Amino acid sequence: MALSIRKTVLTVLLFGLMCAVSSHVLELDERFLEVHKEAPWLVEFYAPWCGHCKKLEPTFHQVSLSLRNTPVKVGKLDCTRFSSVASEFGVKGFPTIKFFNGENIYTHKGDRSKEDILEFVNRAKGPAVRNLASKGKFDEANNQHKDSAFFLYLGRQDPVDDMFSKYSNVAEQMLIQSYFYAANPTVLPNNIKPAVVPTVLAFKDQEVVEYQAPDGIVTMSSLQDWVNSERFPAFPLVTGANINDIAESGKIMVIMVYNDEDSKSKTDSERIKDMLKLLATQHKDRFHRGFQFLWMSDIETVNSIAMSFMKGPVLMMLNPTTHYYYIPSTPVAEITVQELMQYLEDVRDEKVPALGGTGFFQRLKRIFYDLIVMVVGVWQSSRWLFLLMFGLPTTVISVVCYSLCCMDTVDDLPESDDENSDEEHEVLPHAQQESADTEQQSAVPGHEKSE
Repeated sequence: MALSIRKTVLTVLLFGLMCAVSSHVLELDERFLEVHKEAPWLVEFYAPWCGHCKKLEPTFHQVSLSLRNTPVKVGKLDCTRFSSVASEFGVKGFPTIKFFNGENIYTHKGDRSKEDILEFVNRAKGPAVRNLASKGKFDEANNQHKDSAFFLYLGRQDPVDDMFSKYSNVAEQMLIQSYFYAANPTVLPNNIKPAVVPTVLAFKDQEVVEYQAPDGIVTMSSLQDWVNSERFPAFPLVTGANINDIAESGKIMVIMVYNDEDSKSKTDSERIKDMLKLLATQHKDRFHRGFQFLWMSDIETVNSIAMSFMKGPVLMMLNPTTHYYYIPSTPVAEITVQELMQYLEDVRDEKVPALGGTGFFQRLKRIFYDLIVMVVGVWQSSRWLFLLMFGLPTTVISVVCYSLCCMDTVDDLPESDDENSDEEHEVLPHAQQESADTEQQSAVPGHEKSE
């Protein structure tokens, strides 16, 4: 009895907790079109039948709890009921997470973990350029981004200043992709001495990289290209969700897929990982401009690129501009540092045969590959769903085909007696006619032939 009461109380408490959590996420409708500019909004666009949306639901509730004491409002919108609203904001897939800040609308492209979504909100709510007023503030920002990268403008923060104006515009355009700060040169440690002031510095991998204007002329395009090429660490850990963000840098991506399923594969993975980290950090003069090194544990991303079913560890070079990829012919377990360096230079100089691309046969191959992956995924997730989706239709089609192929053919109906009689009453020769008459008379009773 006591155990039953405890279970009841626990159930009530859990239900109350769920209700309290869910109350922070507002259900939106078409009226959101009228109010989305009035306050900062974090909105999930979802569909009730979407499995990824259901998986995201508890995480999104946790995000809403973390934002409950901030000006940011959290809501979700059912795109199956309010498709016009989803269309207005360019929603093309589910789930889609967007942040609304006045006239500005930003779309989350990273992982859907609580930490990544909160990081996205922190960037999107701005400001685009954050001021560091003291050395303490600089140390705080440096510690906050020790595993990532951030940018710092040094100089007079005057909108009239040409370089600061261009820096601010780049920060506005790349707000959700990185952090941008501004400060006076006095906030820097004594060991950091920029060549000129004003200037822009990139802090990453415990190093400082200074912007060098081409021909000494600062342009917005060159500054944006430089920021785009420096906004990632030398050898970051990425996932399938944010690899597209790295692809925007335009560099050839050197992807290493880590595998720790067994001891031998783990040893090979560690060796390749250390090798790539060495090239990324110690040979920047040769590879930093054209290559972005990264590693990941998601083998499915690499298999999707190559449309194959490889097992890790895997080493792949991907050109995001042409969609060509390269895989060394030397096995991962045997490749050396010198061989890898030479291979990278051959890839850069287009001396290595490329795979993939966007041709007709590649698109056709993509259709078949996606179909196979879908079938295998359904089979692994649910045998009953697989039988319902593929087994039942296949059985019905087989029965119909069998019935059509094995059905007896229907012969032509026999001709009528009148037609047969007409055909039989043909004109016969005289001798045959007399013989026929004689046989007919003998066949009739009472008409026997006399001798």
